[in-house]
Amino acid sequence: MAAVRGQVLVALGTCLALAVLQSVAATTYTVGGSTGWTIPTSNTKLYSDWVKATTFKLGDILVFKFATNVHDVYRVSKADYDKCVSTSALEKYQTGPATITLNSTGHHYYICAVPGHCSAGQKVSIKVSTAAAPGSSPSPAPASSPATTVSSPAPGSSTPSATTPTSANAPGTSASKSDASHSASSSAAAIFMAILFGFATLFL
Repeated sequence: MAAVRGQVLVALGTCLALAVLQSVAATTYTVGGSTGWTIPTSNTKLYSDWVKATTFKLGDILVFKFATNVHDVYRVSKADYDKCVSTSALEKYQTGPATITLNSTGHHYYICAVPGHCSAGQKVSIKVSTAAAPGSSPSPAPASSPATTVSSPAPGSSTPSATTPTSANAPGTSASKSDASHSASSSAAAIFMAILFGFATLFL
């Protein structure tokens, strides 16, 4: 009886450990690397150059670092992305920093809707591959629907606004993975092993 109970508890512990591992498997990227989400000053292709170095998968997370009421993030269609038009936005993020989970494959187009910012290069096209990040589950691409506004526009401003504070690191264009992602993965692995050894010692 004790052996059966031990096996059940080990199975439950294994499921718990796997759930922890899955929750940290996706990779977190800071859009624009150390530069963050802002108007490119010296390189208008900053974001397209940043994207080239990265393969995005289902379940990965984008972090747009900007100061509220200075910049914002709108997800738009390809046509609106090319023309820097935000009137038919699919999603709106007006409070920084904005965290977006990539839950569908294909291209995702993001611009800053503050007048003049997109045309100055503050726009990024993210292509999500069909290979899901470990622990994430694919979901169908969302149908076009009225945009959901995350926060209200700044008082006295005709267009929603919000900006990215520059991080302490030197500006750059390489893809920036969150340090928390790596440390969390290591912690999850340690938890996984501890649970298994603990249950094996106590109940087997």
